[in-house]
Amino acid sequence: AGSEMARWNAPKGRWERRPEGLRAEEVEKDRHNAVNRLVQPLGDFAFACEFRFDGARGINFSVNDAKDHLARVLLTPTEMTLRKDAREKKGNEPAVLLGTVPVKLEAGAWHTLVVEMVGEAIVATLDGQTTLQGANPAFRAPKVSPGFTVDGAAATFRNVALWSARPEPKRDVKPRREEPAKTAPAK
Repeated sequence: AGSEMARWNAPKGRWERRPEGLRAEEVEKDRHNAVNRLVQPLGDFAFACEFRFDGARGINFSVNDAKDHLARVLLTPTEMTLRKDAREKKGNEPAVLLGTVPVKLEAGAWHTLVVEMVGEAIVATLDGQTTLQGANPAFRAPKVSPGFTVDGAAATFRNVALWSARPEPKRDVKPRREEPAKTAPAK
């Protein structure tokens, strides 16, 4: 576990390993959300983690391309949002809202987030029930530095997993001929 932690870069905020997980807090003097990124190039991927709000106003899972922010899932205790990020370094492209849905995330309760990015598509699923999805051609770019941000007091993360993903191949489905139901002979 120690060598895996060395691959994470936490330039902002306070990040502390505790028995229940990795706790993050924003530090006022940073004037920035707490940030922790995995130093890792990615292609298409799937990501999963458990998280809980411990007083934070919001948390994000975000991913970049080689030069700029790319996409993020924003979570507050009352809302889940999926967006393509603004592209400040590539001509001031504005952020694009891909979806938002109301949720109820109580402080101190554990929740599960799964994010998949394959080709132009992104899908985010919360607690196996709430799903947002979207697509953008920019998502085809090689991705880097997946990570978390924490806005405000604190949040805790555990059971973080990241793996490569491939598009599900389309099956060659042959149309099935419907046969009329045979009626049983009358008795």
